[in-house]
Amino acid sequence: MTGKIKLVHSGGNSVSVAVPTNAPSASEVEFKLPQSDGSANQALVSDGSGNLSFASVAGGKILQVVESTSSTTVTTSGGTETDLLTLSITPASSSNKVLLFISIDLQATASTNAKAWVRLYRGTSSGTLIRTLKDGSEANETVSLSMTGTKLDSPSTSSAQTYTLTIARLSGGTNTVSSDGNPYFLQAMEVAA
Repeated sequence: MTGKIKLVHSGGNSVSVAVPTNAPSASEVEFKLPQSDGSANQALVSDGSGNLSFASVAGGKILQVVESTSSTTVTTSGGTETDLLTLSITPASSSNKVLLFISIDLQATASTNAKAWVRLYRGTSSGTLIRTLKDGSEANETVSLSMTGTKLDSPSTSSAQTYTLTIARLSGGTNTVSSDGNPYFLQAMEVAA
């Protein structure tokens, strides 16, 4: 058979299955359909030898989203690192990953410069540092800083995981760093393996 298989509905509309545009790599390509249809949300997959079956395709699927947000003014000075937000997420499987999003607008008040950092920890602020954002200015003036970042974390557990977001001065030439009443957030998405 050359061309295509055309199935015509009693109402006159049709659906067609056509051969590839270019010649297949083998002289004949045969696909063996499964004995029964699959379950809801399953896809038709090949074993690479022409045998087709229905299977669940779950990799990369977002399983849950948790967000912590605030606009409470938090100010830090000296060498103090100050907690902004915490959130907790419990992965369904130890092979799943957690995709984290950070967004914050800060104000850094200068003595000789205006620099700040935002740090993300797995656990408390004395836990495992997994992401650092830095921004600032060498100018002797107060500056507004917008910082965003992402981190794909592999906690390797199905137990509850806490994440903590902190702020601090990046330089001794900066007097204070403040969230200045601006909204900020930390978001966690569990991604199926």
